[in-house]
Amino acid sequence: MFRVLFLLVAGLGAMPASADFVLNNLRYTLYHELGHALIDQYRVPIFGPEENAADSFGFVYADRVHDETEMADLIRDVVRLGRAEAAEELFDPWSEYMPGNQRTARAICLYFGLNPGERGHLARALGMRPDDERFCIEAATSNRRAWEAVLEQARPVGGAPGTLVSSGQGKALRLLAPDIERINRTIALPRRTPLTVETCGQDNAYYYHYDDRMVICSEMEDVLRTRARQP
Repeated sequence: MFRVLFLLVAGLGAMPASADFVLNNLRYTLYHELGHALIDQYRVPIFGPEENAADSFGFVYADRVHDETEMADLIRDVVRLGRAEAAEELFDPWSEYMPGNQRTARAICLYFGLNPGERGHLARALGMRPDDERFCIEAATSNRRAWEAVLEQARPVGGAPGTLVSSGQGKALRLLAPDIERINRTIALPRRTPLTVETCGQDNAYYYHYDDRMVICSEMEDVLRTRARQP
C-alpha cells in the first residue's frame, strides 16, 4: 500500500512541464509499489516499516535505470509534490508512514547519497543541510547494498516473459507503458503481477499481497490533475 504523496496523473491537455511532473511522479510511485512486490514475492527481510523500505527501493532502482538529467528531474518533481501534500496533512502518530516533510527530506537524502559527486548542488538547493551529507551517503550506500542483492536474485533469465503486466485501460497505464517494459527487462517477479486502474474509494495506490496485484485508483485523476496546475 502506498499513501500517495508522490503520484500524479495528467489530463490530456497538460502542458509539457506538467506532463513531465506527471510522468516522474508516476514512475516513482510504480517503483515504490514494485518494492512492495519484491519484498512480498521474494520474502525480503526488512528491519523497520515496509513503507520506508519501498521508498528506498524506489530511489535505488531509479538510480540504476535513469541518467543524471532524468534523476534531477525526478527528484525535483517528487519533492514538489511531496511538499504540497505535506502542507495539507494532519500528523497521525499511528500512521505506518513517516510525516510527509520527513519523507520528502529522506528522498533528497537518498538521491544525494547515491551519487554525491554529482548531486550536491541540487540536493542543497532542495534543502539538504551540509551537516547531513555524511549521513545521507551512509544511508544510501547501505540501502543500495541491500537492494542490489535482491535485484541480482530477481534478474531475468534468458527470454523469460515479463511478469509485471499492464491490465485494462487508463491514462496512467499508457504513460507508464515504457517503464513497465523496462522493469520487465531488468526484474522478474516470481509470480505474474497485474497493474490495473480501479475504483478504490480514495486517491491512492496499492500492492495487494494476497493476490499479487498493483492498483492505481481511478479517483486520483481529478485530484492529481489539479495538483499538476499548482505552482
